[in-house]
Amino acid sequence: MKVLVISDTHGSVYYWNKIKKIAEHVDEIFHLGDVLYHGPRNPLPEGYNPKDLVEELKKFNINYVRGNCDADVDVKVLGLQEMPKQTMEFFKDIPIYLFHGESIENDNFDVTSFAKNHNVRIILHGHTHIPKIEEKEGIIIANPGSLSLPKGGFPQTYMIIDLTNTPKITIYDLDNKEVLSKTI
Repeated sequence: MKVLVISDTHGSVYYWNKIKKIAEHVDEIFHLGDVLYHGPRNPLPEGYNPKDLVEELKKFNINYVRGNCDADVDVKVLGLQEMPKQTMEFFKDIPIYLFHGESIENDNFDVTSFAKNHNVRIILHGHTHIPKIEEKEGIIIANPGSLSLPKGGFPQTYMIIDLTNTPKITIYDLDNKEVLSKTI
């Protein structure tokens, strides 16, 4: 099983088209929010065209989590019944919590305690536009970075969770070069 995880496309059809071939060869796709709108704090990304991005994304079966820049109209134009702010999934037998991540900025949110209280092994989030894979107290916390508006000096990135042989999380740049990885 291979899972593509992306976040923070912010309306860029240009960057989606750069990884579309990868999306065609995975078993599942998860988008961790901030799908169509660039938000008031961000510049317009290259290829900003939310209308065309909608048409491209609708060609795939994508599981979405609502980000802080996503609105009800985004849910409607994407043809979704809902876009939850958080979700629990099992990738094979691994419990995973997915959310956009704005609560990560809240000093009162203890992500490892949350994970332990909910029996979660992996937490996936976006929002910061900075790719990371770290382990805290046995919990893996990972962020695919931003597909269109990276921060912290990182390139545009996406994540692959590969559960076919040795379970592994890998973050790649758009040249498919490994940026970060961790065996699960």
